[in-house]
Amino acid sequence: MTSDSFLPRIQSVFYSVFDVQQGPKIVAQVPEGLIAVPESLATPTSPVDYHREPARSISSSSGPFIFHFDDVSKYVIPPSQLCGRLVTCSTKNHRVIGFPVELKGKYDRNYFRYNLCFVFDRSADLSCYEPIVRKVSRVLSSCEKESGFLHNPETSAAIPAILEQLYEDLNSYSETSIAIDRFNSIELKIFPFYPNPPQVQDWMVPLALINISKRVEDNWDLTMVKVAKFIDGTNHVSRIAYLANCDITLTRQAISHLLFYQVIMTVDIFQFSNMYTLSSSIQWLADEAHVRDECGPYVTKVGHSMPDWPKLLRLYSRMKPGKTVLEWMNEHNVHQLGIDVRRFTSFGVIKGFLRRVHRYPVLLPPDPSQVASVAVFPRPRGNSISGGPPVRYSPYTPSPPHTDPTSPAYLTTQPTAFFRVRSPSAIPGQNGSPEVDHSAAKGQKPSAGHPSPAIAVVPISATNRARRASAAEKVLEQLRNRSDLQKPLTSIVGSPRTAWGHYHECVTTPTFPTAAIPQDGHGSRRPGSRRQSLITPIGPPPSPVVPKVGLPTSNLTGLRSRLSWNQNTSQLGVSGMRPYPSDFLTLLDGEHHTDELAVRFEAGWPLLEQWLVHAGGGAGDGDFGKVCIIYR
Repeated sequence: MTSDSFLPRIQSVFYSVFDVQQGPKIVAQVPEGLIAVPESLATPTSPVDYHREPARSISSSSGPFIFHFDDVSKYVIPPSQLCGRLVTCSTKNHRVIGFPVELKGKYDRNYFRYNLCFVFDRSADLSCYEPIVRKVSRVLSSCEKESGFLHNPETSAAIPAILEQLYEDLNSYSETSIAIDRFNSIELKIFPFYPNPPQVQDWMVPLALINISKRVEDNWDLTMVKVAKFIDGTNHVSRIAYLANCDITLTRQAISHLLFYQVIMTVDIFQFSNMYTLSSSIQWLADEAHVRDECGPYVTKVGHSMPDWPKLLRLYSRMKPGKTVLEWMNEHNVHQLGIDVRRFTSFGVIKGFLRRVHRYPVLLPPDPSQVASVAVFPRPRGNSISGGPPVRYSPYTPSPPHTDPTSPAYLTTQPTAFFRVRSPSAIPGQNGSPEVDHSAAKGQKPSAGHPSPAIAVVPISATNRARRASAAEKVLEQLRNRSDLQKPLTSIVGSPRTAWGHYHECVTTPTFPTAAIPQDGHGSRRPGSRRQSLITPIGPPPSPVVPKVGLPTSNLTGLRSRLSWNQNTSQLGVSGMRPYPSDFLTLLDGEHHTDELAVRFEAGWPLLEQWLVHAGGGAGDGDFGKVCIIYR
């Protein structure tokens, strides 16, 4: 097993001590001469050097080296406060990690400091080598305390051989076993440290980096075996759960497990409406040999000639935000070049020089003037549903003490505000939104041919007067009014209790005749009844599943358990209701991109585009009205 796949490669290993005369110095290093040391430290002059041949020292002009020891010497042999701690320092291109140790005893200056350091590339993740560095220092400290292994000139001669075996074995086999003496040895094994995988979402598409089917064993988890069969780079997590007949939560855990061991990666759902753009890494990836050699065979269809790298690079450079894949294909005649567009985009995403540009729809809030005009009793002046005058409030007068609130005397002394509403149970067979004769409001007697409907006078005490609505309640009330204007009037039958409890029994096939909609004298539609926040609604709220009630039982056997908006959108549009789900508007907050919306509601971008146009009141063809699209 080689360590190049998961583990960073060790560039150098060196052993350093604190010399009582020269200060910090390198005693041995592997490979030799890779770290530049001053010329003054080339010849040993103190007993710390154990009277043996010193390590070869080089000057800044004698050959190639990775850095000067003087630049990091104060971190390799630090003060006493940093000894016994893991210390990491960085140069321009490399990182040095060590565990400096200070031992008290019969030494010169009564202490002995040393450090065995490993050198890596600056960008390397050293988390898996931290326990290795600690254990090596711990074993060497134990040997020094028992037999003076490091300070004794006879035994310290084995240190260069130990460094060389550490360098070779850890880079080649990720493990080593080094015998120091009869009782001590260094036993090391590097376990790759995997970071926590990102949270798996339903719209992510897992892409296998190895052949998972050849790695399946009999003792694997059953869910993992079923899920692995459908990882092909095109199915997203939600579809994999459906195809594998697995619970969506267990499917996410299985995908997360594969991500943890870095055998798969996740990409976006490929659609011809996607947008892509180049990243800054294209500046150096365009010159990499492995990128040039792998791109052509990967993206070319079978039976077509392979385009050269400059032509492929030019096609990548023409992708930009605001231009969909379909528009890019038509502009450059990609279909005539024999290029698999899905593999073409996925290759750039895998290599890191192409990134997806997501759409984040945002529903803009209504105008402040419209929000301020919405009250707790939102009735337009001069055109009330009851035809009567607006609500009147009398000046407040305190109520007499010890009076029964239900007695007539209490009601006559209380200031009240009377408004007219129709009692739904007073006129059976009529709709829940009746019309009131305007002559009653003006003090005129109604004609004999048009008897006056039953009017209920509801007293509202000034002491129990409704509070002022907040801004959030006003916006919610406006959304309710909008849905009430779109609600069919003939779907509400009888009293509120009867219509609500037997809603599915009385509505089988929704039909909406034009005559059922009240009109004024000019032939225009009258505004529908507006729901009040303190009055029980007279009918159920509009639901997107209403057209599904009238479907025959035979048509429901082949449907999935959850509602598919692709199948019922045409019915919803014909019925006059909103063509999008009820919770669609709540997700238009700039935090959810179109891939998430598409998977949640099982709708592609063309259908989502129609919903956004309808929700924002736009004209279509890129005009979404009050819906703003953020590209990022």
